[in-house]
Amino acid sequence: MQCLVSQDQVKLLILEKNMNLQKAIDGTRINKLEKTLGEINMVKVVTYLLMRFSESFNVGKNITNTQAPLIAIDIIEKYPYETIEDLVLLLKQVRQGIIGDGKDYKLDGQNILNKWFPEYLEKKYIEFERMKKQENVISQDEKDLRNNAVAQLYAKRNSQKARKEREEKTKLEIDEMVKNMDRQMLEDTIASWEKQQEMEPYLDYLRQKRLVVKGDYKF
Repeated sequence: MQCLVSQDQVKLLILEKNMNLQKAIDGTRINKLEKTLGEINMVKVVTYLLMRFSESFNVGKNITNTQAPLIAIDIIEKYPYETIEDLVLLLKQVRQGIIGDGKDYKLDGQNILNKWFPEYLEKKYIEFERMKKQENVISQDEKDLRNNAVAQLYAKRNSQKARKEREEKTKLEIDEMVKNMDRQMLEDTIASWEKQQEMEPYLDYLRQKRLVVKGDYKF
């Protein structure tokens, strides 16, 4: 909004060129900007926009230097919760023929306040509702993704827990199994398990039993 305060034509042209309803919706509310700039500067900003808008038309009745500040004050009072970007976009769309019926080019407060502004706001609120619905869809998608991620996490934890329980149970079974084994029986079991893919996770634990199983090989 600095370009409005400084009345920088080039920067304002760029701002206006890139302005759309979404940016206007997310813009700075008029009453908030007024608190930042002060009442006098706010009137000057809106007056500048109105005079610039008026000079772009070649009609019999333009906005005068006396009328512009009065219309500016009316806009500030009547539409405090709309954004300054709304006003920029509104005036742009009137100039482009998007707002208005294309027949009434009398530039005065009545047209701006009671005709063009309501027409613009109707389009704005339709876009606002569309954006809200889109946000709700995105929010639901994000919620679904989050719930799915949580479900996957719990499934992973449950799977890890179940695998750990199976491993502990199998180790206990191995402990019990080797109690009555001699060294040769242990080596025979190790050799047998080496040929069984499903027993591979437990081979190292079984091999560790060489440290505790006493006895000599039997030939």
